[in-house]
Amino acid sequence: MNFHLSNFTDVSSVVDAVRNISHLGGATNTTGGLRRMRLEIFNRANGDRPDVPNVAVLITDGVPTREVDGLDDEVMRIKNDSIRIVVVGITSAVSQRWICKCGALFDTNAILISHSLFSDSLL
Repeated sequence: MNFHLSNFTDVSSVVDAVRNISHLGGATNTTGGLRRMRLEIFNRANGDRPDVPNVAVLITDGVPTREVDGLDDEVMRIKNDSIRIVVVGITSAVSQRWICKCGALFDTNAILISHSLFSDSLL
């Protein structure tokens, strides 16, 4: 993934880039994704601005299946870096319980969207 904030100058280009991120399928590595976000996206070398709050949207189609034991530690690092996360669950594999846990874990908003709104072709 090459998603550096310095590559974008307006909201439209960010939205286009997000829409073009391909879904790789397979296991759900929430910990690895969050670590990559913290280290590669939200850093000054890649366009992060220290005077602008960092907010990320974590869109998940399931529960973590890889690096699960490291999730709490990564979340603490993210909190220490003052990155705010909004969690959105989008498939029937995401339970209300998991979304509530995410909200508590991240001290943030967590939303479960009915999977009927999404087709497999969107994922």
